[in-house]
Amino acid sequence: MRKFGALVAVLVVFMALAGFVNASNYKITVDGDPSDWTGDSSLLSDNSYTISNGEWIWKDATGDERTDFSNPDPRVDITEFRITADDTYIYFLIKFKDLDVVGDNGAPGIMITIDTDQVQGSGQTWFGFNSDTQVAQGGKANWEYQLLINLANDTVKDGSPVYGDGKAVWRGGSPLDLVDTNWNDVSSPDDMFVASTANDAVEVRIKKSELGNPSTIRVELAVVRVDPSGNAWDINGASDVLDAMTTTGPNTWNEVQDGHIDYYADIDISQVPFFSSLAVGLAVALGALLVFRRL
Repeated sequence: MRKFGALVAVLVVFMALAGFVNASNYKITVDGDPSDWTGDSSLLSDNSYTISNGEWIWKDATGDERTDFSNPDPRVDITEFRITADDTYIYFLIKFKDLDVVGDNGAPGIMITIDTDQVQGSGQTWFGFNSDTQVAQGGKANWEYQLLINLANDTVKDGSPVYGDGKAVWRGGSPLDLVDTNWNDVSSPDDMFVASTANDAVEVRIKKSELGNPSTIRVELAVVRVDPSGNAWDINGASDVLDAMTTTGPNTWNEVQDGHIDYYADIDISQVPFFSSLAVGLAVALGALLVFRRL
């Protein structure tokens, strides 16, 4: 009777934990609707980050974008940047103050540099889109991969998915590019993004394996206006970046006037994602074994 009671207790615990797994191990749906990103950013100060509900969240100051082409220029004014992951993908969410156009010249071009080894001096330094901008000085954030999202390309439709194809947009490929240090696009059809003007948001996913399954990534984020073929709108003699993730202010110009973005963030992918069902299952099995060994 004692063993039966213990077995019932173990089964109850297992069922409760199974419910926990189902609740916590959900996956982001890349559809342009950020409602399934449930981390709380309400207490964040401008230009700071937190980790909440399995999401790394950056809150960017509003109204800090450069106004070289429009004053104000809310379509390039970043308000939030989020990252999370599951067993297969890394997900990115970029929110703007007013993303009012996609699929047309002058829409945002999003650049996310990804340093997978955090080895000073290894990797590339230049941001894409011929934006005349480099990552942090001293080789601190040189990247192995860079994610480039060209929202000006005429294949981008509001609220519709765009997939990677392993061919850079400037060579006639998809406007989703994951480039390596030789500027070769290594994206696949498993990679995708959706831009939504209704939600002022862009959701992206890329496969972890395409980055070599890193445990930590060092990222920088910058936005330009871009043309359909993948060139930033040029600001003669200066960086073309109009907004960026940075603590330097009050205007993005204060960060990029020297041609570098010096702010970066390290995200421990092993800490950001939700517990995997396999890990919890193993823990439950071990607990059950220990209980019965005591009987």
